[in-house]
Amino acid sequence: MKLRIKKYLSGKSSEKEQRELLDWIREDQNFDEFQAIKSEWKKEIRNEEVAAEFQPNWNNVQNILFGRMQSDLKRTQRTLNLFRYAAILVLLISVPSLIYFFTQSKTPEQQLVYTTVAADFGQISKVVLPDSSVIWINSGSTIRYNNQFSTTNRDIELIGEAFFKTQKNAALPMIVSSSDLQVKVLGTEFSVMAYPEEDFIQVVLEKGKIELTSATHSSFNQEMKPGELANFNKDKRELTLSNVNTVLYTSWKDGLINIYNLPLSELVIKLEKRYNQKFVVDDKIKNLPLTFTIKNENLSSILSLIEKITPIDAIQHDNVIELKYHKKPMN
Repeated sequence: MKLRIKKYLSGKSSEKEQRELLDWIREDQNFDEFQAIKSEWKKEIRNEEVAAEFQPNWNNVQNILFGRMQSDLKRTQRTLNLFRYAAILVLLISVPSLIYFFTQSKTPEQQLVYTTVAADFGQISKVVLPDSSVIWINSGSTIRYNNQFSTTNRDIELIGEAFFKTQKNAALPMIVSSSDLQVKVLGTEFSVMAYPEEDFIQVVLEKGKIELTSATHSSFNQEMKPGELANFNKDKRELTLSNVNTVLYTSWKDGLINIYNLPLSELVIKLEKRYNQKFVVDDKIKNLPLTFTIKNENLSSILSLIEKITPIDAIQHDNVIELKYHKKPMN
């Protein structure tokens, strides 16, 4: 390459050789090498006078060479500047886009908005969910679900009692959570009673199939069949299954309370929620079993019936009704 450069500086290169040399000079680091060889060549010709016949050609070549180099370098610099500005523009566009992408991808987790539906004491509420599932919410109970329901999840949080008639979706099962107990559902009809003040959670399955799991114990798993009642003790974490007449446990959604051999202590819980009335029960009669059906009767009629068929007196004290043992006289 040194010989070709000296030949070029001497004005003896062809146009093709000149173009090839200019292409070579434009490559990285080559310009510095060219300058070094040029300085060496100048030292050599100082001791050798350039022949007069080559002097015009040499000057002409020098002018052309450096003119082209300056032009090419300016054009290269403009191209580099263009790429630099384009890169900055792409960066300015890309960074906000990437920030938006990553923040939006996390939005469903970070910005969940919850809808809560409650039934006041003495009332039963009915709600249709975004996936067309229907829930009946018993007196004094609430359900809660988020704005991603039926999109990325079908999660329901329950406090109290509710009856579920769910739409089937194998890819996105419904999960009903009450305390530590979870009910996994594909498509079925069932009732869950999980009041915070109670020691147990009851799940009754009318149709389909459900699976009971735990949020904190992965080994806990129990499938249920139609007609079964699952009774889960929250303190002991014990689960018992039994076959029952499900109507006795789910008819409340239709305004009926079927009482069948139910201890008085459990009956008053239902009455408190249905009629928003506080009761106090004498210890002597807490386990007294009762059987009857409540439809549209008012509380006074129900208490009158209880007084007629049991040794119980119902006494009003301000906002509390006391149920006391009273031995009925023999007729």
